[in-house]
Amino acid sequence: MVVLDNYIIEVTYLGRLFRVLCILTVAFYGMFPFIDEDPEHMLPLPGWFPFDIKTYQYELVAAQTIGIGIGAFINSTLDILPTILITLASAQFDILKERLRTVMKVDERWEISSKIVKKRLNNCIMYHNFLLQYMKEVESLFSNGILVQFAASVMVICLTGFQMLVISVKSMQFILLMIYFSTMTCQIVLYCWYGNELMYKSMGLSEACYMSDWNMCNSEICTSLYIIMERGKRPLVLTAGKLFSLTLTTLMTVLKSSYSYFAVLQRLYSKND
Repeated sequence: MVVLDNYIIEVTYLGRLFRVLCILTVAFYGMFPFIDEDPEHMLPLPGWFPFDIKTYQYELVAAQTIGIGIGAFINSTLDILPTILITLASAQFDILKERLRTVMKVDERWEISSKIVKKRLNNCIMYHNFLLQYMKEVESLFSNGILVQFAASVMVICLTGFQMLVISVKSMQFILLMIYFSTMTCQIVLYCWYGNELMYKSMGLSEACYMSDWNMCNSEICTSLYIIMERGKRPLVLTAGKLFSLTLTTLMTVLKSSYSYFAVLQRLYSKND
């Protein structure tokens, strides 16, 4: 339970940090029309209205800020939820590995019994099957949504970085874009970081079996351990829409893609300038 508690504390802290970034973004969007010197920026979001904006500026700013806040709260919840579910699976894999390492250990008053070890090993196998089925269901629920999120994040990071390039660093708009850029980057980092952690945790089953006192087991138990070790060689990799895996390698690919699009936009802007 200590392992599980540590994981919960970690993901809760990172989730709150992500929420703080979202709140800062919403707050700056709400304050932006009043602290920016550009008269065209009267509202957090541009739009057409069938009346004079100046007459109802405060009401429109409040309405747009509330709308942005609700959207940010919903989106951040949808981002944090799968991250928590993935983290719980990582914690369970740590617990499973500890059980495999200590599968031969019994109370000092007992003698080592093959029946006891076999029962424990069967429980570990069922536990492993449960974790695999659990993550299969998590992936089926969130895989397509994460794929859409990644595709949108590439464009958003690219366009936000481009906007930061063409405006003054001293302007309030630059600060707003910088916070928004950090929030969007953190969004995809959460998925890839914990997806990568899950992959490496699942790969550790083979090592856990090897670290057990397998030399004290009979051939039947050794065969079961060997099967678990072979199965553990296939890491549990989550995917986004069955197209790419949620790993740090994918994160670097996404950031490189964003930078490539950003470089193209920068070159086009330089030619037109």
